[in-house]
Amino acid sequence: MSFQRVEVRKDGIGFCYQGSWIVVNVSQDEIRIAEEISYEVAIGSQLGKIQIVIKNGKAYVESPLGRHELANSSEIISTLKKINEEVVKSKNAELYEKLSKLLS
Repeated sequence: MSFQRVEVRKDGIGFCYQGSWIVVNVSQDEIRIAEEISYEVAIGSQLGKIQIVIKNGKAYVESPLGRHELANSSEIISTLKKINEEVVKSKNAELYEKLSKLLS
């Protein structure tokens, strides 16, 4: 993996990729991947408006223009499975089970 500093949270993971902080949020029925954007004013961080959504074994790009299915999402899903096995499994069993279920 070419990620620096993978951080396991209660409801997902975060990692540094090419100078940006990427978050992977896990809910009951989907996974959302987005860049976390911070501003210099004190409004806190927000997620980018273009996100990857994984639901029912398929990946979609969600943007202000709508939600569109990706033709080949196998690399995204296999990379998340690898992170789940190598990092999440030993740090958060509940999150590991959720991710495993959503990625199967």
